[in-house]
Amino acid sequence: MRYDNEKKPVLGIDLGTTYSAISRWSEKGPKVYQNPRREYTWASVVYYDERQDKPLVGNLALKRSLIDPENAIIGVKRMMDNGRQKIRLGNKEFTPIEISSMILRDVYEYAEKTTPGFDPTGVVVTVPYYFTSLQSTNTSEAASLAGLNVLGIIQEPVAAALAYGIHMEDSLQDEIIMVFDLGGGTFDLTVFRFTNSNKKITFEVLATSGDDRLGGLDFDAALAELIKEKASLNLKGLSKEEELKVNAALMEVSKEAKEILSYEEFTDIIKPNILQGQHIEIEITRQEFESSVDKYFMKMDTIIDSVIEKASLSRNDINRVIKVGGSSRIPKTDEILSKKIGQNKIYGDIDPDLCVAQGASIYGAFLDGRIDWTKEIDIKTATAHALGIEAAKGQFSVLIPSNRQTPCEVTKVYTTDTDYCEELDIDLYQGSSKLIKNNKRIGTIHVSGLQKRAAGELDIQITFRINQQQSVSVTVVQKESNIKKVENVKLT
Repeated sequence: MRYDNEKKPVLGIDLGTTYSAISRWSEKGPKVYQNPRREYTWASVVYYDERQDKPLVGNLALKRSLIDPENAIIGVKRMMDNGRQKIRLGNKEFTPIEISSMILRDVYEYAEKTTPGFDPTGVVVTVPYYFTSLQSTNTSEAASLAGLNVLGIIQEPVAAALAYGIHMEDSLQDEIIMVFDLGGGTFDLTVFRFTNSNKKITFEVLATSGDDRLGGLDFDAALAELIKEKASLNLKGLSKEEELKVNAALMEVSKEAKEILSYEEFTDIIKPNILQGQHIEIEITRQEFESSVDKYFMKMDTIIDSVIEKASLSRNDINRVIKVGGSSRIPKTDEILSKKIGQNKIYGDIDPDLCVAQGASIYGAFLDGRIDWTKEIDIKTATAHALGIEAAKGQFSVLIPSNRQTPCEVTKVYTTDTDYCEELDIDLYQGSSKLIKNNKRIGTIHVSGLQKRAAGELDIQITFRINQQQSVSVTVVQKESNIKKVENVKLT
């Protein structure tokens, strides 16, 4: 049995790098809200200058960014690894968390306007699987700052897999599925084992990988450079403001050309007076575009090989590929997936722009008890990044490696490297580099009251535990000093 409450729904929001969407659970499944222009997605853009009382958000902000790019921020999702950095728009400064909260609030308010007495139970917000703990925490903080009741955070490929599961509910079979998520700013690749038994539907993450600096924005920038070169545009001598305007205009025509080249072999690009006395009137072919972004597809090719190897599978073991994200519509993605995984395995019956928001609302309905299936939903996750501590000489000492199934627990014994120290800080990190400086610090445990001993004479036992909800519990034990300290860190 499924039940619906339009005035008190449970919501799912896909907070995208370039576009966002919002969905609710209904008795017929997930339903995506439309804005007044009958569009299902909103631009993840914020614009502000001193002439305004408050920032503009969404599609109108995107239009203003073409006229005044210096006072607009696009792609703030890529800045969530440092939620406190300053972004100057007009005469004010904002943080990435504040900018993200504005986008979330704007998306939410469009849904709110559709129904009198709108009072949602709560919201699930999505993040890339490859996000670190800090990036996920900052996203959750942005949702809370927007005034939303956060039921949970869910990784985008898990949400997409849930949307697929609902869509295929009547014909689900045991299979290995790959979620190929290529959005505006990030690339996520996740392999699941999907199992459908009499009592349970299970999504088990076998391996994941990705790049949080690879997506549609990079394709647009590469195509803009190609257009600039073919049109022989000369930007020398321009002021910073003039150069920003020209680059913003180039990014806009690049985005339009990229979308046309997804279904046409060539397109004409005509832009009068891009500079005083200079016009753009050129033809770009799909082959030229694909050549301009070839380095990104080579990187994706390597990531596909890596994630299949991590999952201990062969290409033939993958039964289905689910494409997610607007950039996955580029024909080159079908070419690379057919070559890597095999033809006729790409599933195209869910909307790549909307399935993540739909899956988030499904997960929200599951958390809130809105879905009363005869079957249990079981989501088995895995670590996206290695977890460990800072060791001597700036080295990353890994306790739990990446792609380890959760829940799990690992204990290692360390020793002091300083004579007679009575206290120390144990820095906790998440990442993939052997050097601490290239990874993300997710917390610090301060230990005091150590017995004074020479370096190497005190053993310190450190245990990392990760539960099914991706919460990390870190326990530090030093027996001689009668110390036992436990700290919790939320990964998603």
